[in-house]
Amino acid sequence: MLVPELQEPRAHRPRRVLTAAPPWPRRIAVLSDYVRLPYANGATFATQFLYRELVKRGHEVTIIGPHDPAARPEDLPERYILLPSVPLRQHPGVYLPLPTDRLFERARHWDFDLVLGQTNTELIELGLWLRHNRGVPLLCVNTVHLPRVYPAVLPEALDKSPAVHWLFQNSILELAERQAASVYDQSDGLIVLSQGLERYWRSRGVTAPIHVIPRNVEPRIFDANPGPDPFPRSAKPGSRILVVCRHTKEKGVERLLRLFARWVAPAHPDATLTLVGDGPDHDFFKQVAREEGIEDRTVFPGEYPVTGMPTWYRHADLFAYTSLSETYGQVVSEALWSRLPVVAFEDGMGVSQQVEHDLTGLLVDPGPDAEMADWRFARALVSLLKNPRKRLSLAQHAERRARERSAPERMVERFLGAFEAAGRHQQALGSPSRAGGALDNAARKGRWFGFTGLVAGLGYLRPPATLNRHGRRQPAWNDLLEE
Repeated sequence: MLVPELQEPRAHRPRRVLTAAPPWPRRIAVLSDYVRLPYANGATFATQFLYRELVKRGHEVTIIGPHDPAARPEDLPERYILLPSVPLRQHPGVYLPLPTDRLFERARHWDFDLVLGQTNTELIELGLWLRHNRGVPLLCVNTVHLPRVYPAVLPEALDKSPAVHWLFQNSILELAERQAASVYDQSDGLIVLSQGLERYWRSRGVTAPIHVIPRNVEPRIFDANPGPDPFPRSAKPGSRILVVCRHTKEKGVERLLRLFARWVAPAHPDATLTLVGDGPDHDFFKQVAREEGIEDRTVFPGEYPVTGMPTWYRHADLFAYTSLSETYGQVVSEALWSRLPVVAFEDGMGVSQQVEHDLTGLLVDPGPDAEMADWRFARALVSLLKNPRKRLSLAQHAERRARERSAPERMVERFLGAFEAAGRHQQALGSPSRAGGALDNAARKGRWFGFTGLVAGLGYLRPPATLNRHGRRQPAWNDLLEE
């Protein structure tokens, strides 16, 4: 669906704020890939939290993103600008924003102090335009590790082809990395979630300031009473392994299912595996469980709103995570905060930054011998299931360390510090001497349309996914704002 008109800023439901006169920046624009959250997404949860905290402190925050025809008024933030959009066929509910002449004309009259680019689409071109032509400092946020994610768009047949992977790695992936690095170097700073990502982008030539800011866990959600036991009676306490993630192949769920069937289930007859989430490969993972003969020991309850997750963490015994595609791994933070020890592969990125081996969980080398790595992972799970005293020690340290690292106040202060640094960077370097005329706008629109067309086209390589099939609603921007 293409929305023909740019929808201008709206403001509704004014809230009481904690400060009447916030420090600079007072007016903040956040470029977001979602104005409505159709399914669980850690990056957007983090953006929503930052939005709420900034609003409470008196900042005026405007969310700029793609028009979503399914969004209701209560799904939208207090202030927003919606852009024309096209759907991403592979992921129903996801929309890609598009530029128009009217957009750039109206943007000349916007009065933002800073732009935060929390987007993985060409929407970042709008932030670059505002920096180059209006002198508005731009901070980018990277939440996608490109080498690990691109296989998710490939059908099974193409994913098994070395030639296809060579083509992606030496053309599309390389082009995407160069484009991203160029964007970051035209900005006033890049926010990443782990030291591993900082090293990754430095190795790709990024010279802009980089700020490492881990995500927080929201106490209003995860310190609430967890509620009654959600596990089925077949999942006995003391033997429950939990994993929470989108059900897509880059999360390593198939690997977890097969190692559970081969080594965990035979070694621990009561062990069960519960996979909370939904996604394009949900049905495939259920098929793997059937093929491996563990259908009666796996639970697929679907996706739950983030407000319903504490009850799963608090009633589980271990959290297992085999994903190697994480820029951070928000669910790992949530598990640790909830006193749940974590067994995970050492990814050199966000998960390794959170799990301290033999203190808050166990980290397992993922390779290069995959079979031996799977055996070590399974052995770690079984050893902890059979040792409740060790689990308790890990749980106590996990909670304490997570609260030190993921305290909301620390995350907000780090963002405010990055805002100030971006302002100083922009003042020191100034804005490029561009007139922002027809040629500049045409080039920007051309890149925007080109990359958006490429992404939309890749969305046709796989059939549309079924996402959040139970229709459980995630919190909206204003749901957790205090009156």
